[in-house]
Amino acid sequence: MDDFATSNRDLVARVAALELLVADLVHVLWQVSPTAMNKLANDAAHDLEIGHTRVALPVGDHQRDRLYAVLRSRQRMLKRKAAVEA
Repeated sequence: MDDFATSNRDLVARVAALELLVADLVHVLWQVSPTAMNKLANDAAHDLEIGHTRVALPVGDHQRDRLYAVLRSRQRMLKRKAAVEA
């Protein structure tokens, strides 16, 4: 059981590290190409919007909820921050 707890903590740490790397990459991309990032942000908002208007996917509720969580997270991550705009 101790190995499971250790591997679980390791997995959580790796996911957190990846999330930080992605956030840093998004920040740099906003600085390098704001126009392209605006397009990505608009695409993310559109994907989330049409996700709610489409016919429900033939999958379980937990999978559908996970998809919407990923789409919301993508939209939130790609929003331009006030600090980047300045």
